[in-house]
Amino acid sequence: MSRWLCCSCCDDGFSCRSAAVENKRVRSRIDFVFVQSLFATVMGDVSLVLFLALPVLALLYYYVKQHYRFWTTRNIVQLDASFPLGNMKGVGKTLHFNDVLGEAYYKGKARSVPFVGLYFMLKPILIVTDLDMVKRILVKDFNSFHDRGMYVNERDDPLSGHLFALDGERWRYLRNKLSPTFTSGKIKLMFTTICEIGDEFLASVNRYVEREEPIDVKLLSQCFTCDVVGSCAFGLQCNSLKNEGSKLLEVGDKVFKPPAWRNMLTFLLISCKKLAKRLHLANLPADVTSFFMGLITATVDERERDKIERPDFLNLLIQLKNKGTVEDEASDALDKLTLNEVAAQAFVFFFAGFETSSTTLSFALFELANNPAIQERVRAEVLEKLKLHDDKITYDALKEMTYLDQVINETLRMYPPVPQLIRVASQPYTVEGTNTTIEPDTMLMIPTHAIHHDATIYPDPERFDPERFSSEAVHARHTHAFIPFGDGPRNCIGMRFGLLEVKFGIVQMLSKLRFTVDTRRTLLPIRMSKSAAILEAEGGLWLNATKL
Repeated sequence: MSRWLCCSCCDDGFSCRSAAVENKRVRSRIDFVFVQSLFATVMGDVSLVLFLALPVLALLYYYVKQHYRFWTTRNIVQLDASFPLGNMKGVGKTLHFNDVLGEAYYKGKARSVPFVGLYFMLKPILIVTDLDMVKRILVKDFNSFHDRGMYVNERDDPLSGHLFALDGERWRYLRNKLSPTFTSGKIKLMFTTICEIGDEFLASVNRYVEREEPIDVKLLSQCFTCDVVGSCAFGLQCNSLKNEGSKLLEVGDKVFKPPAWRNMLTFLLISCKKLAKRLHLANLPADVTSFFMGLITATVDERERDKIERPDFLNLLIQLKNKGTVEDEASDALDKLTLNEVAAQAFVFFFAGFETSSTTLSFALFELANNPAIQERVRAEVLEKLKLHDDKITYDALKEMTYLDQVINETLRMYPPVPQLIRVASQPYTVEGTNTTIEPDTMLMIPTHAIHHDATIYPDPERFDPERFSSEAVHARHTHAFIPFGDGPRNCIGMRFGLLEVKFGIVQMLSKLRFTVDTRRTLLPIRMSKSAAILEAEGGLWLNATKL
C-alpha cells in the first residue's frame, strides 16, 4: 500500500502536509506580530522612561555645573572641577593631595588673592594663599575659626572624640584639661625612658653596621618612636626595635596607610556628617577600634586595681578620669574624663606622636647623610655639647644644640608631617580689604607644604639648607612662613615632646656613627609616593653607617 495515512481525518498525506506548512506560516506571522507588538511596547516604555529621565538628568547636569561654579558665583578664583570627584581626580595615582593644594596656592599667588576655591567631590573648600590671612585665621581672628570640622561620632566610633578632631566647647574643655600634661616639667620626667629606648635604637643600627647591610631608616625610626611613645604614653614594652615590628606598628599602618577607598570615605564623612551619624558610620576600621579600646581598658583596669603609678601620659589621663585634674588638689566639682575620652586622647597621642616624629627623624637622617658637610657640622656641635655634660645625652645638653635645631626646622620645612592645616568658619567673616564674606561652616585649608616650598619665600626650595633658620633669616621672613605645628590656641599640643624625641634620636646616631646614602637602594632624587597619606619616599630611605 503506497498511500501514507497521516491522521484519522485525512487520507491524503500531501494535503495534510500542506496544511501543516500553512499552519506554520500562520504561526510565524502570529509570532512576528507578537514580537512587533512587544518591541513597540518596550520602545514605548523606553520612550516613556527617557521622556521622564531626560529632564531629571538635565536638571542633575545643570545642578552639578552650577555647583562647580560655587566659588565663581561668589567672585572667588577657583580651580576647574569635574563630577564626581571635583578636584580629587587622580589623587593617589598620578597626583598627591599636596599637588592639588599647591596648584591652588600658586594660582592664588599669581592672582594676588587671599583664597582659591576647589572641591572635595561636591564639597566646596577654600585654600588660603596669603600669609597675612593665615595669621588672621590661626591667631588674630581665631574665635571665628576655632574648629577643624572633622567627623566625630563617639557613639559608633569612640576613638574619634579626641582633641585633634573635637570642636567648640568640647575642644576648649579638653585642651584646658590636657595642657598641664605637656609642660616642660612633665616631659622632662619622661626623658629617662627616652634614653633607655635610645640605647636599643643604637644597638639595632649597630647590628646592620656589623653585617655591612643598608639600613631602612624609616622602618627603624618608626620602631624607635613607637617604642618611645608606647612606653611614655602607656608604659608598654612594645619591643619594636628588638623585633623590627610590633602589633602597634601594624595597627599604625591601618591608620596612616589606608586603601584609597577609605580616604574617599573620610572625605564623604566630613562632607555629610549628619547623614553619616544617622547611618551609624565609623571612620576608623572596626579592628583598630577594638584593639585600642581593649588595650586602654585593660591597662587602666590593671593600674587602678594594683595602684600602679608611672611618669607617663596615661597616668596623667587616669588622674583626669578620677580627679578631674593633674594637679595635687582635686575637687568633686571638677569635670572628669570618661574612659572613652581617656582612650581617645591616648589614641591620638600615640598615633600622631609616633608617625609624625618618625617621618621627621628619618628625613633628617637622610638629609644629613646626603649632605656630608652639614652632617659633620652637626656632629661637631653634638660632641662639643656632650663634653660639657660628661659625654652623656641629657635634657639640658639637647637644649644647647642650636644648629641641630636649625637642621630639624629645615627638615620640617621640606617634609612637614602635617602638610595642611584645616579650619572651619564658625560665624560670618568679612575678609579685610575685600567685599568677600566667608559663610559659616566653610572649610578652609592652609597648604603648609606649598608655603614651605614657595621659591619667593625660600629660594631654591628643594635644597637642604639649615641656614634658612638662623636667627637673622627667621626674623627677616613673615611670621607664618613656617608653620609645621600650626599656630595659635590650636597649635600642636605635643610639639615639645615630638621635637625632643627627634632631637634625641639624631644625637644618639651622630655621636656614634657616620651616615651615607645607599645609592643602590634609594631612588635619587627622592620622589614622594602619590598614594601615601603622609609624606613617604618611593622605594624608601636607605642609609649605610660606619662607626666613628
